[in-house]
Amino acid sequence: MMTTAGTDGNKWIRLSHAYGLFVAALLGYFLFRIPIQVYDCFTDFLSLARPMSDIVRDATWQTSFLRPGRYVQLKIVYELAAGHYYYAFRLVHAAHVLVLVVLTVRLIRPDTVAGAVTTPLALAVVVGAPSFAGTLREAFPINHYLTIVVACVAAANLAFARRRWWTDVLAAVLLAVAALTIESGVLVWVVFAGAYLVGLRGVSRGGLAGVTLVLTAYFLMRFVVLDVGLPAFEDRESGFGLHRYNGHELRAMFGANPLPFYAYNVVASISSVLVAEPRDGIFRIASGLVGEPVQAPFLIGFTASGLATALVVSFSWSRRRLWLSRRFDRGDQIVLLFWMVLGANAALGYAYTKDVIMAPAGVFFAAAVFVACRHRLETLPAARHRLPVMVLLAALAFTWSIRTVGLHASLVGTAGQVREQWAYVDDWLAARYGESGGPPHLQAMKRLLQEEALVRHPAGPLLKETWTRWFEME
Repeated sequence: MMTTAGTDGNKWIRLSHAYGLFVAALLGYFLFRIPIQVYDCFTDFLSLARPMSDIVRDATWQTSFLRPGRYVQLKIVYELAAGHYYYAFRLVHAAHVLVLVVLTVRLIRPDTVAGAVTTPLALAVVVGAPSFAGTLREAFPINHYLTIVVACVAAANLAFARRRWWTDVLAAVLLAVAALTIESGVLVWVVFAGAYLVGLRGVSRGGLAGVTLVLTAYFLMRFVVLDVGLPAFEDRESGFGLHRYNGHELRAMFGANPLPFYAYNVVASISSVLVAEPRDGIFRIASGLVGEPVQAPFLIGFTASGLATALVVSFSWSRRRLWLSRRFDRGDQIVLLFWMVLGANAALGYAYTKDVIMAPAGVFFAAAVFVACRHRLETLPAARHRLPVMVLLAALAFTWSIRTVGLHASLVGTAGQVREQWAYVDDWLAARYGESGGPPHLQAMKRLLQEEALVRHPAGPLLKETWTRWFEME
């Protein structure tokens, strides 16, 4: 694959980073319009007033989950906020996006004209992927799924970097922090191991052994020392086929033999990245078979992802002989990493399906699309054969641009939904705590966050125009 060395290459990389900063800034603007959420966030805020030692102890000795790192992050930001929670937590959310975009551009390294031209498409695939929307629309109040995405892309950058004494140490720390934040953090190990298999030595053999030792220690602590175990059917709801089921319904359906359910989840998770179906385990397009209307956004998502997947598969097939002989360039290594992360990410989500779980694979998918698209641009056939290729690339750009605009429109809708939650938060608290609405410290926190949501940062105009039917606004 062609590359441009020296000054020209650096120019295109700087230009691509500048575009990436624009993308991150625009997303940050929309994120700052969303108040702190009531559901999943408010109860966490109440627990953060306790000492750090109590928070870590309770998070470590939970049943089914081992996520002390998540609560350590929350406590640190909570204390640094000094009462300005809206700004602090939204700044952390926007900073995650900024770091992810910078790391993604650094990973794909667009050092040619074709690379710089393809960078907007790659970032559109990152932003427009169904798995990415959940990392922005939801906050807990730090979206730990987004933290793991950043960690995985950081791991890939470490693997591609020139090895120094500290890269091995940083790799081990990165895995430990990610794994203790949420279970899918073990994907960081997959990135390091996969990178080593395709010839990357930013993390040495000894470093990989150290990372593997950290992973082993994590499993021993989880399953032997603490006996945390894994979530049961009753802990989660999940989509299956054309419907969504709660934990008790899933137990009744698959309790005697959960393997078919687990297999469905793995296959559905892979399919959700490659063709954007099913969504959260539910086949939205196939819902037309049971009389429900098929919505345009799901058809657009299916088309956008399907075309991108076709491009990546075509590239992979064209490079198969080189791969079998273990001759890889940077683009080959990125695409192979994507396939490995996709399989591992889906396997980790065997227990239930949720789009956001596949967010790490979604970002590596975008990197693979970049490689395949750049390769097409750099190896355009003779004039008489260019039209099909150009039509394919134009269709990719058009459909993914709709997906990208749709995410921004969706964030506007999310801002309105969250403010509606705060408008009726007293009803929610009365249902949980009775007429008192909860203890005094809860009421004080409620008033502070409610004022932030409804008075200091009032809602902008809601998007109810006809054109929004092309976007996923739910």
